Amino acid sequence: MSSLQSKTVLAGAGRFLLIGAGTRGRMWAQVVAESPDAEVAAVVDPSPAARAMFRAEHPGPPWFPDLEAALAAGPYEAALLVTPPDGHLDQCCRLFDAGLPVLAEKPLATSLAEAVAIIDAAEAAEVPLSVGLNFRYLPVSMALRDWLAGRRMGRPGFGQFRYLRNRDGRRPGINRYPLTMRHPMMLEQTIHHLDLIRFCHGAEVEVIACRTWNPDWSMYAHDANVHCLLGLSDGAEVNYFGTWSGGWNTPGFEWRTDCAEGVVIQRELHSDLAVARRSEPELTQVPLPEARPYYDDSIALLAAFRLALRGDGPLPCDGRDHLRSLALCFAGIESSETGRAIRMAEFHARHSLDRLI
Repeated sequence: MSSLQSKTVLAGAGRFLLIGAGTRGRMWAQVVAESPDAEVAAVVDPSPAARAMFRAEHPGPPWFPDLEAALAAGPYEAALLVTPPDGHLDQCCRLFDAGLPVLAEKPLATSLAEAVAIIDAAEAAEVPLSVGLNFRYLPVSMALRDWLAGRRMGRPGFGQFRYLRNRDGRRPGINRYPLTMRHPMMLEQTIHHLDLIRFCHGAEVEVIACRTWNPDWSMYAHDANVHCLLGLSDGAEVNYFGTWSGGWNTPGFEWRTDCAEGVVIQRELHSDLAVARRSEPELTQVPLPEARPYYDDSIALLAAFRLALRGDGPLPCDGRDHLRSLALCFAGIESSETGRAIRMAEFHARHSLDRLI
């Protein structure tokens, strides 16, 4: 067991303090409700409107308008942090001071300096910290990792990852803060995709060349388009494009990877994996179990988090692991601003990240 986990080996982390009761917070409450021997023991959110919507679905847990009052009313065994990322540093430090393990929504922070400060605070307090990259736990992601990292089609050579969406950031039930944040696509959505590329290839990005921009019709105040070329340590090159300001309300998605012996193609955002050997005229569907996106994958992530707190497994997507994906986002932003490709080893050294990743 690592020293990070040594202070907080729990009987199952069944009593959760939920901080943030918006759309995703209500989803996490349902995830906890469907997890064995787990409960939301209290909720923190200052919004009366959020309280009304949350209690319509989950009427039981006591409600607190601020974190201090909730902590005083404990005890809890872990915290689910589901708030906008610009407040995570202060909130995490208070939770770590209270000795609570934290499973935080991504991104961990909106700057590298704050992300590093959060990770350092968790390690100084010897309190476990995980980040909610739940898409790793989708059946399609696990299967894709088996094909790519397992080289079942030979060595991956090149990939094309396309995510096209016209995200209405003003519609009810969706987070509003991305409308005004800097780099909303990169830090709120592309981070999931870059993390999945790392995860499914079982490889790290060595170099990134990137361009971010905003179409003139975009409702977002800052860049809603991201285009990257990634060079991975397994030799693959991945061409990524993602947008939240597409010209069509019907979303589009495809992630195709060409390998030495054939292709592996994910044709839907949360499902639908197919493969073909070089000489085969048709794709063959890869059987996948049914799964509810955002729920079943989060249930699996929460289960892994709870096992780690019991000392029965590794901590899923810990702060150091997440920092690799977050650093990719900021290296991509730098690449766009400077017009040059960024080598990640040099970026890590220049930002003093080597000690953490």
